[in-house]
Amino acid sequence: MPLSKLKFRPGINRDRTDLAQTGGWYDGNMVRFRDGYPEKIGGWQAETITPYVGEATKLFVYSVDTGAEIAGLATTKKIYIRAGTLLFDITPIRVTYTTSTTPSTDNCFTTNTTAGTEGQVLVTLASHGAETGDFVTFTGATAVGGITAPQLNLEFEVTVLGGNTFTIQTAGTATGVATGGGTSITAAFQINIGADTSVAGYGWSAGTWSRGVWGGSSVTPAIVNVRLVFMDNFNNDLIFNLNDEGAIYYWTYENTFSNRAVLLSSLTGAIAVPAGTEKTLFAPSGHLLALGASAYSETSTAGATISSITSATTTATVTTGSAHGLSTNDYVYLFGQTTTAYSGTYQITVTSTTTFTYTLLAATTSPASVAGSYQAIDYTGGTYDPMLIRFADVNADIGPKPEVWRPELANSAGFLFVKEGSRIITGANVRQETLIWTDTSLSTLQFLGTAEVFGLQLLSSDTNIMGANAYASVNNNVYWMGTDNFFIYDGRVNVLKCPLLRYIFEDINRQQAQLVYGGTNKEFNEVIWFYCSGGATPSLTIDRYVVYNYRDDIWYYGQLNRTTWIDAGSNTFPLATSGGYIYSHENGPNDGQPLGAAPLAISSYIESAFMDIDEGQFYMLTKRVIPDVDFTASQTVNPVTGATLVPAVDMSIAVTKFPGAETQTTDVAGATLTRGVTTATGTIDQYTNQVFIRARGRQMNFKISSNTVGTQWQLGDSRVDAKPAGMRG
Repeated sequence: MPLSKLKFRPGINRDRTDLAQTGGWYDGNMVRFRDGYPEKIGGWQAETITPYVGEATKLFVYSVDTGAEIAGLATTKKIYIRAGTLLFDITPIRVTYTTSTTPSTDNCFTTNTTAGTEGQVLVTLASHGAETGDFVTFTGATAVGGITAPQLNLEFEVTVLGGNTFTIQTAGTATGVATGGGTSITAAFQINIGADTSVAGYGWSAGTWSRGVWGGSSVTPAIVNVRLVFMDNFNNDLIFNLNDEGAIYYWTYENTFSNRAVLLSSLTGAIAVPAGTEKTLFAPSGHLLALGASAYSETSTAGATISSITSATTTATVTTGSAHGLSTNDYVYLFGQTTTAYSGTYQITVTSTTTFTYTLLAATTSPASVAGSYQAIDYTGGTYDPMLIRFADVNADIGPKPEVWRPELANSAGFLFVKEGSRIITGANVRQETLIWTDTSLSTLQFLGTAEVFGLQLLSSDTNIMGANAYASVNNNVYWMGTDNFFIYDGRVNVLKCPLLRYIFEDINRQQAQLVYGGTNKEFNEVIWFYCSGGATPSLTIDRYVVYNYRDDIWYYGQLNRTTWIDAGSNTFPLATSGGYIYSHENGPNDGQPLGAAPLAISSYIESAFMDIDEGQFYMLTKRVIPDVDFTASQTVNPVTGATLVPAVDMSIAVTKFPGAETQTTDVAGATLTRGVTTATGTIDQYTNQVFIRARGRQMNFKISSNTVGTQWQLGDSRVDAKPAGMRG
């Protein structure tokens, strides 16, 4: 017989048997298709030096006005800013204790001399509120029990023993049992860490932090969700929130990266900021959205009299008849004053237990002839509603005011409700609209520019999404992974036909659905989803991916741990996170290891479905293959050692007598029978003209694979020398 081209349909199909998929590809890993031909994907290089702590769940890149590119990186334990190759910890501080607070930090350290734990220090702080794994930073401590001051004045991860005690592990060695540390200790606790994975359970700590009675047991099963963080930028600054009714935080860019993020509600002028939300993002109109949010509420304390009000230009000073109990940035409503310019609602700065100041709308120097009264106003007591959307103000002249959430006639802050579903899952911007997913529906939020500000329109009442990050936007279209299908929104909601549907959704670990992360690789027309595999032992970390090539309308998949992904844009390469590092992808042919370690090979392969001759009534005999493989972009020199590299792939042909299952258990004793598959393999490099591969069987498949450093390959139209070799029953 003449030579036959080994030409296959692009993409991988696993929803049919391998023989039924004759003429197509059936399996692969670390492979994509370019113009219909398979090739090994590009490699990656570590972009950061010091590893981050926790599992990364969000990577957000933006440019500041200097042109510099920075990235917000959120993990289950910390929040970072990435600048160049460095990571800066901006995790918010939950609470700071000193010797003057309750509890006091006065001499809170106790050392011990127990063998093997001489560096461990017991810390006693009543009702400290920390959880095991939280981080605390001490300053101002003095030596105690042989542990030096520099060994104490550091950041530590705590191990909680009880509500009043925890331990830290120092680098010192105690010389005796002692209690001390001095009377000038400051203990700054970072916000509580989150879960690395979603866990179902009963009992103490089951459920979301701050829900229910502290220390109480749950009566019904609770899902402790993995901690997700959602990010967006406001000019140079970063805004983010924690999921599951989490608070909203604000980080100010100062080009030093030494400052930590603070609560948005703590900013000057902040008013009625939602106490908790599921997700924040800026709408195309500039309004900061809170999807699933604590409702707006306004409660006031009983009125209290004012002794006097004086002023200096625009600063008014209030003296109260007794201790006011207020805090800086609180709001008060002043009424009954003469002059009336002193009356109104103002944000205050506390100057003493009986005085506070606020800024007048216009300058005056005359004291109030009638001081009147005041009421403290609380805007944070609203009940959380999982179907509520709130939006902050946008000023027509100065633009977005993400700190102003109180609806007024003079601003555009407000709220509305999603009607279809029981809770908002996530949202994403596309064109000039914001898509809002609930657990059962998809709606579009559009800016109207009227008194209503926004309009909400239902797009589908039969749509869902696997997780809050399971979508990606490209070319004004949004793609997402649902709980049992893939979807596209291009002005309408449509289901994507996927030949891997059963293979993916029967394998995914649904308990870790929140970890699913979608992204794009626009250079190759790809939408990619990373997920945790299921099976007999479900993975608790991301280990798989599936790709949709939207130009060619084909699918393929593989195995790779990437917990976040962001496409190339202002960054030269796509960026992703794994194992403590940020990696730039499509950057060389290798697995670029961190810290300057030698690169590793990326194991890749593509395998065809089985095919036969003349409906399978003839055996076939293969004799040789004439390869067509391109090694462009391969490395011929090891970038670390300088050794010569010879890029190569293995080409193999497998034959079998019958298309039965590859392995099947048939007897009671559990003996496993394996079908007779014979594989013949030859190594192909750029100088190989032909390779002699001799194999005989009823069905045949074709495979190309590589596992060598420096190899980058693309398969063309190889040819095989095969002929009928008799009939067999």
